[in-house]
Amino acid sequence: MSSRRVLIAAGLVLSLLAAPYGAAVSASGGGAAAADAAYKQGDFERAKMLDEDALRADATDVAAEVGLARIELYENHLDLAMRHATHVLSIDPNNVLARRVIATCSDRKLVATASDRMFTPPHAPASLPPNQAVIPFLRSEPLPLLQLRIDGHEANLILDTGAPDIVIDPTFAHEIGLTVTAGSTGVFAGGRTAEVREATVHRVEAGPFTLEDLRVGVIPTRGMLPYEGVRVDGVVGTVFLSRFLATIDYPRNRLVLERPVTANPRPGAIVTRMWLVGDHFVFARGSVNALDDQLFMVDSGLAGGGFGAEESTVKSAHIRTMPEKASSGMGGGGEVQFIPAVVDRLCVATACQRDVPAMYTPGGSPAAALPFRIAGMVSDKFLRHYAVTFDFTGMHLILTPA
Repeated sequence: MSSRRVLIAAGLVLSLLAAPYGAAVSASGGGAAAADAAYKQGDFERAKMLDEDALRADATDVAAEVGLARIELYENHLDLAMRHATHVLSIDPNNVLARRVIATCSDRKLVATASDRMFTPPHAPASLPPNQAVIPFLRSEPLPLLQLRIDGHEANLILDTGAPDIVIDPTFAHEIGLTVTAGSTGVFAGGRTAEVREATVHRVEAGPFTLEDLRVGVIPTRGMLPYEGVRVDGVVGTVFLSRFLATIDYPRNRLVLERPVTANPRPGAIVTRMWLVGDHFVFARGSVNALDDQLFMVDSGLAGGGFGAEESTVKSAHIRTMPEKASSGMGGGGEVQFIPAVVDRLCVATACQRDVPAMYTPGGSPAAALPFRIAGMVSDKFLRHYAVTFDFTGMHLILTPA
């Protein structure tokens, strides 16, 4: 694994996750406390069941209801999440988590509205837009690189589900005449932080589809990964994909964007539940070595690696490491030390691969900011065996073997 092949954009917006849910549970009964314990272990399904049981026993249990609102948000059931959170605020007007759930629901609804505009004819039926865009990869290594148009300019963007919407390089922003303003702090590989500035672009064109007035992040991306003879203008991530039924078709070297409906998987596809946390963190369950039923982040941006292990997982799953080959590379927050490793067997649901190249960062991890435990992140070298579909309508991750 080259020292240049590193996680480039993991973790930009973690504000939703830091709410004081534990404090609310401590004032409640055993049901909500048990749900909170399951949540902290990353068992969202059990946490939801226990919160529902607690609410049936006591309809005024604020901790149970705000916990349920949060899981409904993760399942992208926005109306239900808002309904529960609004009821919580009617009882506890200062509940921070309920307010954040409502704010995130509102943000996601704005993203969905932008999707509706793309797929709704403005005038007559003759103006119906196409239902699909097929965008070929300019390069497939070290990560997929594709081309969109931003304000009329060709933009070469790394495809990375660890990134949020669209992030562009400050030099590219200057070249196309954007005004860059202050933004927020992002958390990147190795737990490093850096400022993410912002700009507004008027038009983003993805094949026949057009998004208008899009707020983008601005961080240095040129030179972060080696693409000989091709400049890198930025990164495109999960919020962008969530506007569509999106398939990263690794075997055919293309990104397929379709109308956002529930997917109809092909025979042989592996379908599993996924959760969307915050604005762009996708999670699914699987196993690593003999460690079953684990929660993974699905982050495609680990170039050269298939699994980014948490340090605790390295020990509990007995992952083979190569500390003598420790190296460093550039993440979004600066230089990061990482240690190569190999996972004997890695599965997402029943999609399994053996001898998966892996790594971990002993200096820290973006996942440390999460209020629940994960085993690590499933990434590039694992995902490349499949056409990977993100169904944000049915909330399924679909892995179709090559």
